[in-house]
Amino acid sequence: MNLSALKFPQFRRYFAANFVALLGLWVQRIAMGWIAWDQTGSASFVGFVGFLSYVPTLLSGPLFGVLVDRWRVQRAALFTQSGFGLIALSAALMYRLGWITPPVIAILALIIGVVTSAQHPVRMSLTPRLVSREKIGSVVVLLSLNFNLARVLGPALGGALIAAYGGQAALFVTALCYVPIVLVIPGLRLRGVSHSRARRSLLAEFMDGVRFIAGSKLIRQATLITGLFALSGRGVLEILPTIADGSFGKGAAGLGVLSAAAGAGALLAAVVQSLGRGVQAGRLPPLSLVVAVLGPLVVAMLGVSQSWPLTILAVAGIGFAGTVVGVSMQSSIQMVIDEHM
Repeated sequence: MNLSALKFPQFRRYFAANFVALLGLWVQRIAMGWIAWDQTGSASFVGFVGFLSYVPTLLSGPLFGVLVDRWRVQRAALFTQSGFGLIALSAALMYRLGWITPPVIAILALIIGVVTSAQHPVRMSLTPRLVSREKIGSVVVLLSLNFNLARVLGPALGGALIAAYGGQAALFVTALCYVPIVLVIPGLRLRGVSHSRARRSLLAEFMDGVRFIAGSKLIRQATLITGLFALSGRGVLEILPTIADGSFGKGAAGLGVLSAAAGAGALLAAVVQSLGRGVQAGRLPPLSLVVAVLGPLVVAMLGVSQSWPLTILAVAGIGFAGTVVGVSMQSSIQMVIDEHM
């Protein structure tokens, strides 16, 4: 197993604190999805909340990708992680005061989406600088393990909290989970960070990125495959509240089971990838290409399933496929990107 990145103390500290933050992320996703379903009983609204959580990544994500090269990456990471915690705390307080309504849920989801669109490029800039360059592949695999272990435990914790104490408790726990990462980030020492480079306009640097992508066949292919798979499979995981309660009447506990199943499949995929030879620079992993084709078939199986065990299995399969495709493509891209990009 490629655990070599754990030899670096800076990465170990980040790795541990990030796991707690990721637990909070999954508890919050469960809470927001359940509250949206509980208040409206509308599958369309649950899907709309999921849409608002992700669409900023398409719109403002590229802008933040340029801006992060102009900021001190630790300061940017501290800003985004603190933002997640404050959003969760605000949502918990509004829930307690009875201010949570469908429009408020939609606004919160959009704000979370905007912060997430900033956090993605910040994370991709920060984490490779916690290790030597040749260990970047190990960083991607270990963070995938971290993410997907939290993806198993977080939904189970969130479902249990909602079932026992309600959505307010889940949101308060989410806010607390961001405290360790906020305390750790300021003390990290990063490799090879320069703050004195001459800068050009935002548009010029954005176009540099566009030209870099256009000139890389591997990046174009990896982005296209990831996008097509997300369109056909990943979005299904955003309407799990509808499937768990609307189709099977399993309530918040059932939602936790389905979300944990997706996490278990994803965790298995991360383990399989960590045991492999790793990504080879300049080529896309064959396994990810096969899984990208087979994944939509699992989605079709989920669509016709009237069995709760089969539904759990299908959701786990989607989680497995999504992680194989996502991690492989991200690793392939990061292996060919110059650090100034």
